[in-house]
Amino acid sequence: MNLDELLKSAIADPSKRSIFLQALIRSDIFVICRNPVRQDADGEGVRMDLLTVQNPEGDFFIPFFTSHRGTQYFAKRYVECYKLNCLRFFDLIQNMSAVLNPNSYGKEFSSSEIKAILKIAKNLHIKAISYNEFENISYREPERSLSHITRAASKFFSSQPNVDRAFIVEMIKGSEKPQILIVVDMLGNTRKLFVSLARHLSKFTKSNDHLYFLSYEQVLAKKAASGQTPFYVRSTKRYFQR
Repeated sequence: MNLDELLKSAIADPSKRSIFLQALIRSDIFVICRNPVRQDADGEGVRMDLLTVQNPEGDFFIPFFTSHRGTQYFAKRYVECYKLNCLRFFDLIQNMSAVLNPNSYGKEFSSSEIKAILKIAKNLHIKAISYNEFENISYREPERSLSHITRAASKFFSSQPNVDRAFIVEMIKGSEKPQILIVVDMLGNTRKLFVSLARHLSKFTKSNDHLYFLSYEQVLAKKAASGQTPFYVRSTKRYFQR
């Protein structure tokens, strides 16, 4: 059973909560970030500006999710997200409450519960092994025609004065089906541009097109675009470059 199935089972049968928790702290989860995740200069860690949410009672919590799709469903728009080991996540936010899969089947974790889980994990010598994106994600040139996307995206970018180049590749996470990644070399607010871009491309995508966007300034984006020919290049220089 995967983590989602174990969660549903634990909700239906409290006796199975222990099995779910054991699987959860050994699993990777997704969090929503207010800004792009940045790698430290020494390459040993990352900086995350995690999203916090206030519930109707006025209490704050940090949402986290069992899948990338869950983050987009919760936000109802494109958002920056990051994948990491759940135990590591609990260690980072142990003085806060957290809710797994809010607005769906899920579970709330109080600060005291999180600290108790961390203590049990320590006593059992369970280590927080962080998700390594560089080893688990690969990139390649698209194996099918994506001209319907590149044409529409190029038209959109031509009206954006802060976009210099754009690349398109297939992104493969482990054994998952390939997904489409657009890497944008730009200046300014990536979230504002990506939300507008996603809305524009939704008119042209097909049922099997699953789009993701990254700013070229991110380490993973540079890796994805390495050796690739951009499908869009600004035809004129910016005003301040003349």
